[in-house]
Amino acid sequence: MMTKKTNNTCNTCISDITRRDFLKVTGAITGGLTAAGALTNNALASSSDRDIPLEDQKALLYDATYCVGCRECELACKEDNHLKEEDVDDLSGNTFTLIKLYQSEDGTESSFRKYQCMHCVEPACVISCPVGALEKSDEGPVLYEPLKCIGCRYCMQACPYGVPAYDWSESYPLIAKCDLCYDRTDGPACATACTPGALISGTRGELLKIAKERIAENPGKYYDDRVFGEHDGGGTSFLILSGVAFDKIGLPPLSEDSIPDYGHTATKAVPYIFGGAAGFMALAYRATMTAEERQELGKKHSEEKGETA
Repeated sequence: MMTKKTNNTCNTCISDITRRDFLKVTGAITGGLTAAGALTNNALASSSDRDIPLEDQKALLYDATYCVGCRECELACKEDNHLKEEDVDDLSGNTFTLIKLYQSEDGTESSFRKYQCMHCVEPACVISCPVGALEKSDEGPVLYEPLKCIGCRYCMQACPYGVPAYDWSESYPLIAKCDLCYDRTDGPACATACTPGALISGTRGELLKIAKERIAENPGKYYDDRVFGEHDGGGTSFLILSGVAFDKIGLPPLSEDSIPDYGHTATKAVPYIFGGAAGFMALAYRATMTAEERQELGKKHSEEKGETA
């Protein structure tokens, strides 16, 4: 049976920290804050300066009116990414794509919806990450580097679509999400598995042309006669056509403005959190000093004052 530690034990542990050790930790925190600011600025710059034009970047079109809910896309995603089978209602560390059914209370209206990373043109998750673990690639997909991740989960709070998920099945959980199968030459696994034709991969320009042709050829079929993701939140690389209102299938109401402001909120918290941690360590170090240590510190301070006088 585990016994509760006494205050004396804890004090002894903390008071073993030397001033030199404390300064090292504080210096590391300061350096981390500087690096976080630099990474954020780099992310902002790289998001608006791409080698590949937006219309030529990789994208995916989902037409909900074609979707029959077969969930072959889910199976293909799990197989291609070597993910565990699980029964979940939301995206998770082992579920990068998910089909859900919306149905009105009176049963007169229904639609399937594919949940996955939207691969935003200006991703809030990239801006909010203090260590650069998330990156908007030149080809379009938003990629994640787990070796850089510190598990702060700012990206989870910054994303307006609630996409990044924590992989709680691991002893050291990290973020997990769709990467649009960026390394496949034949397009995302989910799209190649979709026999009803609800998913089409291609360049963003090509897919927007196809979506708009469908809207023009079928008056009144598609909600608001527009493509979600063309301009919403600054645009996405996962484009959606729907026969019902976008908010009914779980899409947030966004203006045409870019969404990194969502990320800025999370990023602004970084200095306060790390600064607060440094302040707490300073107070803890001071509060747990023994009487002898306090006396020695006071004596040394007096001597230093005498030297400068």
